[in-house]
Amino acid sequence: MKDFRQIVAEQKDELSIILDQGWVPRDHESAIDPDTRLARIITGVRRSGKSTLAHRRLKSLHYAYVNFDDERLAGLRADQLNPLLEALYAVYGEFSHLLLDEIQNVENWHLFVNRLLRSNIRIILTGSNSKLLGQELATHLTGRYAETRLFPFSFKEFLRSQHITWTSAVTAKERGLLLGNLIQYMNSGGFPDLITGKYGPDYINSLFDAIVTRDIVYRYNLKYVRTFREIALYLTSCYSTEISYNRIKKIFELGSENTAKNYVHYLEEAYLISCLPKFSFKKQESVRYRKVYLIDTAFAGQTGEGHSVNSGRLLENLVYLELARNASWLRYELFYFKKQVEVDFVIYSNRKVTELIQVAYSIADQRTLKRETRALITAAKELNPEKLTLITFDTKHDIIEEGMNIRIVPVLEWMLGLSAE
Repeated sequence: MKDFRQIVAEQKDELSIILDQGWVPRDHESAIDPDTRLARIITGVRRSGKSTLAHRRLKSLHYAYVNFDDERLAGLRADQLNPLLEALYAVYGEFSHLLLDEIQNVENWHLFVNRLLRSNIRIILTGSNSKLLGQELATHLTGRYAETRLFPFSFKEFLRSQHITWTSAVTAKERGLLLGNLIQYMNSGGFPDLITGKYGPDYINSLFDAIVTRDIVYRYNLKYVRTFREIALYLTSCYSTEISYNRIKKIFELGSENTAKNYVHYLEEAYLISCLPKFSFKKQESVRYRKVYLIDTAFAGQTGEGHSVNSGRLLENLVYLELARNASWLRYELFYFKKQVEVDFVIYSNRKVTELIQVAYSIADQRTLKRETRALITAAKELNPEKLTLITFDTKHDIIEEGMNIRIVPVLEWMLGLSAE
C-alpha cells in the first residue's frame, strides 16, 4: 500500500518553492476563475506553465494539491483515489479548492472529479494530452467544465519576463531593441524555464524526448520506437508546410496510411505539433488536408537546421502561434487556404471569413510583394473577407490592388497589438 500521506506531504513542501518563484503575468490568466462551480481545466504542452498558472490563481485560497506526474503515483487506480483524498485532508486539513496536476495519468479520473464537484469542492485540473482529457470531458463532464489551452510564452509575456516595457509611441531606439528581442524570441521560443535561465541549452532536447517517449511511446505502447521518433523529427522539420499522410507512409515504409495518420495525431495530442485544417465550404475537403506547425519555435532546431535558412517559415509559425493563442479568446476559427494560390491564414467568425493573412519575411523584392498580394486578391474574390493583411518585417503601409485594400503590417507592431486601425 502506498504511503499517500508522505507523498502528499512532500509535494506540499514543494509548494513554497513554486510560490516563491518570480511570476510572469500571463495574457489571459484572469479568464481562469478559481471560484467557478465548473471544473477548470488548463491544457497544453509540457513545461508551458500550466501548474504555475494554477498555483498563481489559487495562491490566496486554502487549497490542496496533487501532482500525478510523480513516479510514486504511477499506475494509480481509481479505487486508490479515496485513500489519496483521505491523505489530502490529513495533510492540508479542511480545504475549499483542489489542484489535480497531470490528471490524465489516472484512469477513470472523471468519476473522482465528479464526486468532488458534488461535494462542492472547487477543482482545477491540468493535463498535457488533449485526447485523454478530451474523451472524458466530452463523455462524463459535459457542461461541467471550462477549458483553457495554455501555450508557452507569447512575445508580450517574453518581454515581461525580461522586464521590458513598451508603448504605442516607440522611438527608433526602442523599436530597434524590441526588434532584436523579437528575433531572439522567434529563434529561442517561449518556454518559461528556458527564457528565465533555469535550464541550459540541452533543455529543449530533453523536453522533446520526454514528450515523444513518456507521453506517446510508453502511453500508447508503440512497437516501432525508432521509426516513430524519426517521424517526429521529420514533422518538426516540416513546420509551416502542408503534410500528406500518404507521403509519410511512403518515406517511412509504414504498413498503411492510417498508421501515419495515427502517428501525426499522437504528436498533436501531446501538443508537440499543431495541425491547421484547410478552409473549404465542403466539409470532406477540409478534413483531408493539414498544415503542420510547431507548438513552439524552440523545436525548430531539433533537426539541426539553422533558423536563418528557414526564417520565412519560422516567422509564419510564430504568427500561427499568436493567432492560435487568441482564437478561443476572440471567438474565431483558424484555417489556411489553397486553391490556385495559397494564403497562410483564414480567420473565420460568425459563419463568414473576416480576414485573410499572408506572411512574408521581407517584401523588398517586388516579385515577392506581387506574389503575396496576388494570393490575397485571388482568394478574396472567392471568400469575400472584411480585411486583407500582409505581415512582414518590413515597414508599414497600405496598398490598393484591383480596388481592394491590403494592410502591410510590421510583425513587431502586430505581435504587440499596435497595428489596429
